[in-house]
Amino acid sequence: MKYLFSLIFIFSSIYSNIGHWNSHSAKILEKGRWELGLFQPLRYGYSEFSEFSVYPGLFFIMPNIEIKESQISLYGFKTASQYRIIYPTLLLKRLSGEGIGMLIAPEHDIPHMLSFSGSFIGTKDISGLEITMSGGLDLGIVLGNLNPVSSIDLPLVYHRLGVYYNGWGVHSGVDIQKALNSKLQVFFDLDLILLPGYNGAYSIENKFLLSWNKSSKFKVITGFKSVYGDFPYGEDFRILPYLPILESWVPIIELQWAGNKK
Repeated sequence: MKYLFSLIFIFSSIYSNIGHWNSHSAKILEKGRWELGLFQPLRYGYSEFSEFSVYPGLFFIMPNIEIKESQISLYGFKTASQYRIIYPTLLLKRLSGEGIGMLIAPEHDIPHMLSFSGSFIGTKDISGLEITMSGGLDLGIVLGNLNPVSSIDLPLVYHRLGVYYNGWGVHSGVDIQKALNSKLQVFFDLDLILLPGYNGAYSIENKFLLSWNKSSKFKVITGFKSVYGDFPYGEDFRILPYLPILESWVPIIELQWAGNKK
């Protein structure tokens, strides 16, 4: 079971924000609409101006919630603010121990921790391209002693947990999406995570995705995700997902469903 938690945690990091219907943009889900992916959060349009999302597969071992609210338009950009709270302690405790699938040595005690993230997002259609820019602040609160050597030194995971060791960080990104026809879309993004003063101060992430919309209720996505970052062992570059057994990366395969609450 702990090995399963490790896989879910790692794959959720790899597949994070890979392109629900406009999940990356300033657009808000219509009221009553829901969207869910294999490795993606459940999003729900709460009102005309706000939506909520949670990772249901991890919620009871990593309580989390995200809120996105529509804001006023600026310079032709539709804008929104996004807020996220995560409590990772329960999950990290389950990933601590000896044996296959354990990511943290058993001698490290994991204290109660919370992270708060706030982002401002702007989206605009320019010459057939949907361009989204975002930036924000991340805060990590630790109620106790967190040993610096207890970090999980894996691409994507290391910098996402780094805010608890560093106390704060900033993030920014740009996304470009284009419809090829009524069914096919391409998506490209470039994201930066900065942890000033941390031993592994930055991570640059990129995704290139192709999505096929069978209908307004089902979507298939494939592509790749890459990361270049600074780690305790030096700079590193990876293309993900990576399967050690094959010693090669494999394409992302993500299925997503949507519907409307009656």
